[in-house]
Amino acid sequence: MSSTYYILCLSHDPATTAREYGSPEEAASAIKAGIEAHTGCDLLIERVSGGPVEYGCPPRDTRAAGPHCYHRDIEWVDTEWLQLLGRAHVSPDPGMQEAVQRGHFRCWTRDRLHRLRHSLGNAEGLEERP
Repeated sequence: MSSTYYILCLSHDPATTAREYGSPEEAASAIKAGIEAHTGCDLLIERVSGGPVEYGCPPRDTRAAGPHCYHRDIEWVDTEWLQLLGRAHVSPDPGMQEAVQRGHFRCWTRDRLHRLRHSLGNAEGLEERP
């Protein structure tokens, strides 16, 4: 099954789709070149194949905003891992909060995950849907 790549703008809450591409390289090149109407925005790449499969954080020097990441290539993370991390960020459990504080999730801040909550299925009320 082929994948589609979307550039998501995380400067909006919730995140919005900026553009669609056929490959991760096209999406990364577009972010580096700048996307009209999203100048200065925090952008990342979403790979969709039937549903969101993974998210790619472009290197900080190729995007205008967002967390200061130190990777040189796109850093890909599975959707399931981001779902867990997003839920851990909002967990009332003190042990979970401590674990999140100790972790080094430079690319995946609480704010970024909050803005991705609809894409990740972590928005309030989603669990109650039939």
